Amino acid sequence: MANGAATTGAYKSVYRLVQMMCGLSDNVPVKWRRWLWEKTLDAATDLIALIVYAWDEQNVNTKLIYIDRALTKFTVLNTYMRLCNENRVLPLQKQTSLSELMADISGQLGSWRKATAERAKRGV
Repeated sequence: MANGAATTGAYKSVYRLVQMMCGLSDNVPVKWRRWLWEKTLDAATDLIALIVYAWDEQNVNTKLIYIDRALTKFTVLNTYMRLCNENRVLPLQKQTSLSELMADISGQLGSWRKATAERAKRGV
């Protein structure tokens, strides 16, 4: 991984999200652990890879493709998190913290996509 990716806001926020989720894993009821919680963790860790690929990519059009894939993976992650919330898989206070972090990540990915799309239009 390029050192630069680790300094981006989106990367840091997703890393923090994964750390929080790992810390909560022991509290997840067994009936939710395999089919929902592990998929949620997988989606979050996949998101880290997509952010790194996008950051490392020099071609702006290819970078945009990676960012779009990251946004798609984020949508999947967000859906899994909603299922966790609706089924009360985690304590309410922890759900709130995760939701705030998810909102932050959403804003960062959206801004990054917008800025990259503008660069692609200009041909930079």
